[in-house]
Amino acid sequence: MVRRRSSARGAGVAVLAAVTAVGLAASPAAADEYSGGMPSTSFTVRPVNVNSTWVGYLDTARGYWNSSGAGASITRTTTSASTYTAGRWTYSWAGRYTPYGSGSSKHFTVEVNVQFIEGRAGSNLTKWILSTSTHELGHGLKLADNPSTSKASLMKYDRDPAVIYKPQPYDVSEVVKYK
Repeated sequence: MVRRRSSARGAGVAVLAAVTAVGLAASPAAADEYSGGMPSTSFTVRPVNVNSTWVGYLDTARGYWNSSGAGASITRTTTSASTYTAGRWTYSWAGRYTPYGSGSSKHFTVEVNVQFIEGRAGSNLTKWILSTSTHELGHGLKLADNPSTSKASLMKYDRDPAVIYKPQPYDVSEVVKYK
């Protein structure tokens, strides 16, 4: 004998499914953990082919993370496999983080595109450079680009780099989550 479900019960299941879908969509989204990040929040970086002004930008960006409460310890050394550089490229990006290797041999290259930044920053050049440098180091701390959050985030492409150039509370909480 085949039993048929009542239409009332079927409607109830449809309503429950709709409520569940809305509830899932309404839950706060988090940044995706970036698999290209370093194995820990303590790592080193070496400036390459940059002058003392650019070393200062790197040191400031490191300092922003190190003092953020995220548990980061990013140290500048002369021997690190991970590098930080700046140049003038015709690419349409302000900065690029490229990971290499795996496990304890994991390292990265950060490139800051001066040409792109200068074309957009106006009188806020230093803040744009710091925003870009700090953003790229965020990838080393396992933060992905463009988290789905309504909160302020250094990792969002649509941030105003003249205003958001330091890790925001949301970014710090995500680093702590991915330790």
